[in-house]
Amino acid sequence: MMDKINKILDLQYLGNSVTDYLYAALIFALTFTALYLLRGIIFHKLKVLALKTKTDLDDFFVNLLSKIKAPEYQLIALYAAIHNLNTNALFNKILTYTVLIVITYRITDIAIHVMTYWFNKLLNKKGMDNSSSLTIITSLKVVLQIILWSAAVAFVLSNMGINVSAVITGLGIGGIAIALAAQNILGDLFNFFVILLDRPFKIGDFIITGDILGCIEHIGLKSTKIRSLSGELIIISNTNLLSAKTSNYKHMEKRRVVFKVGVIYQTTLEQLKKIPDMIKAIIEKTDQIVFDRGNLSEFGDSSIDFEFVYYVQDGDYNIHMKQKEEVFINIVELFEKEGIEFAYPTQTLFLNKQS
Repeated sequence: MMDKINKILDLQYLGNSVTDYLYAALIFALTFTALYLLRGIIFHKLKVLALKTKTDLDDFFVNLLSKIKAPEYQLIALYAAIHNLNTNALFNKILTYTVLIVITYRITDIAIHVMTYWFNKLLNKKGMDNSSSLTIITSLKVVLQIILWSAAVAFVLSNMGINVSAVITGLGIGGIAIALAAQNILGDLFNFFVILLDRPFKIGDFIITGDILGCIEHIGLKSTKIRSLSGELIIISNTNLLSAKTSNYKHMEKRRVVFKVGVIYQTTLEQLKKIPDMIKAIIEKTDQIVFDRGNLSEFGDSSIDFEFVYYVQDGDYNIHMKQKEEVFINIVELFEKEGIEFAYPTQTLFLNKQS
């Protein structure tokens, strides 16, 4: 009986005995089982850890492990199982390249998810709003995917025996032409990262840059979209936007307001002395503004001018205009009561009659 079994085990098929195939099957089963057990243990540990912590890091790792599918474990187990079998050289090469491609794909995919997770944390820590975060993360993901997938393809080609450096060098003048053509694009891309890290503005901010004023609506890899006050959408490259002086009014905590009041030269001295205190009282009783100073500033061609300064305790332009209107109306009303006249451009002609 044993002789028959030994004869069967010694039978040769495609250069390997039955015993070799049985060993290969055993290695396949053990490797596949070990990988699944290891995956299950890590899953269990992370789930237990998740119950004890408030962080989402453990959930993130569980999600990463779930991305590794059963066919990938089977492919690794198959590679380990037939590694010691006598197989066709072409089959070996195809299997090796397949394993290389699958593992490279999975590592690259995990790297992209890790970087996306890290950037999400970074942006949330900086306190950016959801719309800004979504736009920036989407753009960054595109950039990272291009870089990482390019590196992954180069790695696979290199391990397949293809001289990647020679391929890149072989581009020659064509590669230089492409680089020159992409110079502006790369400049805009670099300035996108400047906007991301330096944060001179974000989506929803009201800015003035050059002759453009409006609200930031979208920050992209190459350009930024601004919704102007008249309603049209202005698209400006990131390079041009950052090269110009930009005023961001979203971060204005208070607004300094300076205005002048001119009265006629026929105003009495007593009235002139009262004007600064009268207007100061008007400003101080107006909500959300703080009086700074008020003085007789100069003698104009047709008026005696006073200059007043106050601060609006809010950066909102609508509030500024509402409070300014209230102050001006109250000044006009008070001047009418006091009989003080506003000045306007006039000329007085004096005639000297000679007998």
